[in-house]
Amino acid sequence: MTGLPPTGSVTFDDSLWPLMVVRLTGELSPQQAEDYLSRSTQFMQRQERHALIFDVSTLGQVSSEQRQRQVEWLKQNEALMRQTVLGIAYVVTSPLVRLTMGVIFHFKPPPVPYTIVSRLDAAGAWAARCLEEAGLHAPAERVRQQFGPRPEAEGQ
Repeated sequence: MTGLPPTGSVTFDDSLWPLMVVRLTGELSPQQAEDYLSRSTQFMQRQERHALIFDVSTLGQVSSEQRQRQVEWLKQNEALMRQTVLGIAYVVTSPLVRLTMGVIFHFKPPPVPYTIVSRLDAAGAWAARCLEEAGLHAPAERVRQQFGPRPEAEGQ
């Protein structure tokens, strides 16, 4: 795919707030990657506690510049993440994306609880538990209804 223009997209779905579902698909352009980080920061600046699902199951290749920028962003926003993010569930199906995340997390792991699963329903169940543990019972129930009950998330 090298040499082809980026064909990626980023979507933010806060319809189940305080759950934010972010979907990264295809190969992101440098501008799309920067916009994603900027928008992520804006949601945290609301100062509202929330859980995140990052669905990267259809994410393409991530450039070394984008990996480095992600590490920098994590360092810059660590305190804000600790204040507002209850937990992050990553939906990953690609061995390449899992490896990329491993590289990023080697340099700067998320400063909040997280899990990596291969199915969206498992991510939803995990996020619902994060909300429940924070005392957000009604939102946790809405998330369970949306993603379906699942007693245990997949292996970490």
